[in-house]
Amino acid sequence: MTTVVDWSAPFGTPFIRGNVRGLTDSKMRFAFAMFGSASDGSDIVAIKEEFIDPNPLATLQVATHPAPFFATHVAEATASAKALGVKLHIHLLEHFSNVPEEPLGVLQAAGAFDLGRNLHAAHFVHASDDNIATLAGLGASVSHQPLSNMRLASGIMRYPDIQAAEIRIGLGLDGGTNDTTDMFNNMRAAVGLQRAKSLDSNESPTVAEVLRAATLGGAETLDMESQIGSLTPGKQADLIVINPRTLNFAPQMQRVNQIVFNGQPQNVAWVFVAGRVLKEKGKLKGVDVGQLIKVAQIGTNHIAPFLQP
Repeated sequence: MTTVVDWSAPFGTPFIRGNVRGLTDSKMRFAFAMFGSASDGSDIVAIKEEFIDPNPLATLQVATHPAPFFATHVAEATASAKALGVKLHIHLLEHFSNVPEEPLGVLQAAGAFDLGRNLHAAHFVHASDDNIATLAGLGASVSHQPLSNMRLASGIMRYPDIQAAEIRIGLGLDGGTNDTTDMFNNMRAAVGLQRAKSLDSNESPTVAEVLRAATLGGAETLDMESQIGSLTPGKQADLIVINPRTLNFAPQMQRVNQIVFNGQPQNVAWVFVAGRVLKEKGKLKGVDVGQLIKVAQIGTNHIAPFLQP
């Protein structure tokens, strides 16, 4: 991956500062969706000025949860997104229990519909026809999380209907500490879920459509398609190079199909972000992987008993 969107839960300023510092040190392109507002003491403006504004690879989003019991925060977060000119990032209709909460009504009451293209929704699993029409009318975008939706028993997003409504769709992983961070596997899941549901091998997303969602589609959800997402003259040099001379790619046939159905992270030989090499000949550059694993484990041990199986 060359670009990530990190939706940060309200864990407090020290955690958030460490989170943004880690994203910055990764040298990846990122959008940091901070749970807070300019009026709730969450330090969102300070984070923006210290970490986001000086970094050409970074953008800010404002995160909130559209539920009735959180209506005040939704209104504050919406106001902050408008004032800062950034996207409002929400988890929308992820679980069937969210349906009676009428989250779109909460967003409308908070003035979030005024954001239009700056409204970005993750999951959007339990969407009705009216919900889909509303997001399409607003020009909002959606991040599809097929692996997460399966593990958390959330359901299957109505991908064909959302795509038919011309809503911009990208692919997300919804975290990685206890889930795979394998985007190849995520693409396979996005295709497989819809085929298993419809019993139609031509159902959307097709193989070509899911590869697009994982690349240019993701850029479109961030309104960054003029900068990244495809190998196009004038865009930033964000790209991966896959080595197909491996057993899992042999014999070579349809390249797009093989990338989606056979690709594995170890096939990625090179990663570039803005022309800078982050992975070279299969090895991460400037990263002590052993030390990284060690400190991540130290930081996780105290919460391990509470993690969902």
